Amino acid sequence: MSFTSSGQAATDPRRIDALTTAARLERLPVGSWHWKLTALVGIGAFYEYFEVFLGGVLAAVLGPLWELSTYEKAGLIASVFLGMFVGAITLGRVADRVGRKKMFLINLSIYLAFSLLAAFSPNVWFLIACRFIAGIGAGAEAALIPTYLGEFIPRHRRGRYIGYAFTLAFVAYPLVALAGAPLAKTHFLMDGWRWLLVLGASGIIVLLWMRRNMPESPRWLVSVGRTADADAELRKIEDDVRRRTGSDLPAPDYTALPPEVDEHHKAKISDLFRGNTRNSMIAVGSLWTIGVLAYYGFSSLAPVLLVDKGYDITKSLLYTAVIAAGYPFGALTAALVAEKLERRTLTVVTALATAVAGLVFGYGSGDAVIMAAGFAMGFASNVHSSGVNMYASEVFPTRLRSTAIGLCYGSGRLFAFLMPFLGLTILDTFGGSTVLLLSAVLFAITAVLVWIFGPKTTGRSLEDISEAVPTER
Repeated sequence: MSFTSSGQAATDPRRIDALTTAARLERLPVGSWHWKLTALVGIGAFYEYFEVFLGGVLAAVLGPLWELSTYEKAGLIASVFLGMFVGAITLGRVADRVGRKKMFLINLSIYLAFSLLAAFSPNVWFLIACRFIAGIGAGAEAALIPTYLGEFIPRHRRGRYIGYAFTLAFVAYPLVALAGAPLAKTHFLMDGWRWLLVLGASGIIVLLWMRRNMPESPRWLVSVGRTADADAELRKIEDDVRRRTGSDLPAPDYTALPPEVDEHHKAKISDLFRGNTRNSMIAVGSLWTIGVLAYYGFSSLAPVLLVDKGYDITKSLLYTAVIAAGYPFGALTAALVAEKLERRTLTVVTALATAVAGLVFGYGSGDAVIMAAGFAMGFASNVHSSGVNMYASEVFPTRLRSTAIGLCYGSGRLFAFLMPFLGLTILDTFGGSTVLLLSAVLFAITAVLVWIFGPKTTGRSLEDISEAVPTER
């Protein structure tokens, strides 16, 4: 790509490359077009988190109903995480080859089919198998969310809109808990827990129809050499934004972008472990492995931890719903502060805050203390979780972004798969307080690794952060 002496890119209207694409996307006024895209992505994230949080409720409800052993309950919770590991690792790489839009539709179709089938499970092992395969679709969906949104939202609003998407996602936790409490003791045509599974799949058909006209990422199209398709998508997006705003678009600003992008380098997985990208892999990898193990040590086991403290299942699920209200509020707070704080700092501080709240929840006593500490931990952990998704969307090059996020996210889900077996074993042997103590230690380790290896990202373009020619540091 050529530049003038003032740093401006050559303005050949037929030219379409990584920098012209980025400049055209970055100059778009943030408004209703971006809101619509965020909502479509956020609703998909809602169903992924619904599936995750449902595991703890199913274990608590079906434990006495089916007389499940500790390992059967652990398998029920862990199966979806193992599926997410497989989906994120395999389909995340596929998304860098066939495109973001196509994979979104494939992911949701897998999730829909096996979530509905799970509702008619005759035994725990059939249910575990269905949740594993549904998890494949959910995991691939989750890995694509920060990838896709990050490639569309301008840098000065990127964190905020990813935060809004995950605010929608985290509404799933209080909904699961609120629906789980009354449904646990009801029977209408079939057992109440089966309706929870039907509820989890109910909106997917509508969402598939809504997503049929989602744009493909122009940044991805350019990264695989489909420049004509990228230009066509950009023109449609620009026309839509003009129509919605009723005014002309500002001129692209090329001075805000890095002076050099390696457009001819063929993407290889080994590139993820060299130079600046290697440090990003360490930072995001720790957030989605060690940090995820700590996060789900609380969120997925919360109903079981409350039962361990002496609450019956109905009261446990009701308390979990109160605690879970902190989840969407945490994600919304992350969205509102995203552009005011450096995202690396945000993830580190909230990891430590979650650790402190978790210790109070684990070692405290009394209804008020437990609920307040649980709410605080849910709130802080989901400011943290939203910050992690914002951060992950920014630090990898476009040609390998979905692959990198898939590897980090999938590795985290493998750790999360192990968490119920480890967590429930520790719970049965040492009690719930020890589970929360270990989670706190893991959050602290994560914070240290991110602070050492993580790059700063807030307010910078994706190309400025990750697309420039790699350097060692």
